[in-house]
Amino acid sequence: MFKFPKLQKVTSIHHVLVADDEDETTFTITHPKHLTWFASPLVNERAAARHNREHGEAFLKHPHSSVNESHGSNTPENEKEHEQYEDPEEPVLKRAHESSTIQLFYDLFFVANLTTFTALHEIDDAETLKSYIAFFAILWFTWFQVALFDVRFSNDSAFERLSKALQFGIMTGFAIVGPNFQLGAEDGTAEGKATFQAYQTLSLILMASRLILACQYGAAYVWLVNYKKAHVPLLAHIGTLFVAAMIYLGLFFSFRNNIGETGLIAWFITIGFEAIVILLVSGRTKFLSFRKTAIVERLGLLTLIILGEGIIGLCNSVSKVGSDGVFTSDIIGMIISSVAIIYFIWMLYFDQEETNHVGTLRQMAWTILHFPFHVTVLLVVEGLNRLSVWVKLLDTITPLALVFENFENALANSTIPVSEDFLKESVKSLNETINQLIEKFELLNVDADTASINLYLNDMLNSTSNISTIADDASQVLGLGFSYVCENLGVDAPESAVIEAPTDQVFAIFGLFSTVYIYFFSAAGLCLIFLAVLFWLGKRRKLRGEILSIGVRIAVGVGLSLLALMDLPSLYADDNSAISTYLYTPWLLPTVVICYGVVILVDNLLINYVRKVITKKRMRSESV
Repeated sequence: MFKFPKLQKVTSIHHVLVADDEDETTFTITHPKHLTWFASPLVNERAAARHNREHGEAFLKHPHSSVNESHGSNTPENEKEHEQYEDPEEPVLKRAHESSTIQLFYDLFFVANLTTFTALHEIDDAETLKSYIAFFAILWFTWFQVALFDVRFSNDSAFERLSKALQFGIMTGFAIVGPNFQLGAEDGTAEGKATFQAYQTLSLILMASRLILACQYGAAYVWLVNYKKAHVPLLAHIGTLFVAAMIYLGLFFSFRNNIGETGLIAWFITIGFEAIVILLVSGRTKFLSFRKTAIVERLGLLTLIILGEGIIGLCNSVSKVGSDGVFTSDIIGMIISSVAIIYFIWMLYFDQEETNHVGTLRQMAWTILHFPFHVTVLLVVEGLNRLSVWVKLLDTITPLALVFENFENALANSTIPVSEDFLKESVKSLNETINQLIEKFELLNVDADTASINLYLNDMLNSTSNISTIADDASQVLGLGFSYVCENLGVDAPESAVIEAPTDQVFAIFGLFSTVYIYFFSAAGLCLIFLAVLFWLGKRRKLRGEILSIGVRIAVGVGLSLLALMDLPSLYADDNSAISTYLYTPWLLPTVVICYGVVILVDNLLINYVRKVITKKRMRSESV
């Protein structure tokens, strides 16, 4: 007969229900943990209390237990590390080697902001590109400042959770101002007014975020006040953040007076200044260094978040290009190439990750260089998503473009008046091709402007004596067909473009993808270069093969960046060069895949070869 489980007390923290015929680990009921108002960042609170009473005696060499059982408490590894600390004037902080759940929860707000801003602000010209990078910089450095505090001082307490709740509010504030954030807004317009209001709000948000961090460092300072060597570096942290907050407050009033670009420059100077000061102070202070912290993990997780943003965009692009249900070999190759590029970036970054020596000035550079690296990754994943649509656009519009090209060549060789039979045949061919395009997207809710198309086609038939009018009408038909395809694929002309005729839409769209092409290949090359620099900074002792692989990454990265110098030619340009042919083929994304794949292959071949040589030398020396 089954007996009701007995309740056995295991510890003062949790209880376990155990049945007579079951193992006591079958199921567990855990009580809520005791949460203190404040938690000490010191590795051992009892040792800290003794230090406070005995000023001058050496710090305990073997701190075994901690009153606070929060995240980052003593472990055998921590004890071994802190045995070396014997300076009574320098504190020993807890070192959490993994990110806590509340820190990961904070990262979710970052990715939500990034996804929302990306969806609202597509990069279609130089101004939107600058706006995108500017907002990402503000978001990234705010996250970075919070992460720098978390990896050294974060301990679960009521105060810590309240601070995190306020930081969640800061991230929510970024989402509020994101829709109206843009550079180059004109004063006196409704759009400019909304933009300057967004600048003001963002200044207050930045001020609040730095004041919250200053309070958190202040709370840590209270715990460490009796350690002489903790005074200057912590006060430098607090002072830097407070001064930055006051600058942001001052910039609120500068935007109120429409100073504009000057205020924006001051923003980014302040953001860079506070990050550099805190990193330098941390690098020159032993107990504030990032050695044995979770900073590498946090930056790695952020890299995954940015790659995840690319995957979200890729899925959206695939849904667009598959809206007509047609997947040609070019489209399938584009999808495979997009996935491969994201995967290769992951491999190149995480296969080289070094976690043992973070904390020196060399590693401070490794840490801060993640910002430009993340910018390049973000532009690569956003660019490949836009170029995926470009491949579909070319694949769809090619039949109509070929009909137009044949008609234009035949018209150039015609005499005046133009043969009516020729015009009827040409109009019929254009009309049939347009109808085929419409049939591809008939399941969507976008209606073609058939009335305008028929108007231009009829005008062609009635203009036998005017070749220029016929050519212009045919161009407008091509432009209307092109616009219809773009509308179905979700491609809009830049807001700055002036659209007065269907052909203007064509040139605006090609200008958009010209911008995408330039920043995609520039970022793809720079991404490899930054990966090489991070590899060089992140590993002290490098094999000859690893040094050669760094050189290969830089060389291939420079080559990819140089491809950005080839601008997209005009749609009507009579250019049959190899460059023009390449730009109108689906080989844009596979080019990057091949380059990244070669780098990975060479990396592994060189490193394996050098290791085999070293192994052979060791075997020979041992045999002797």
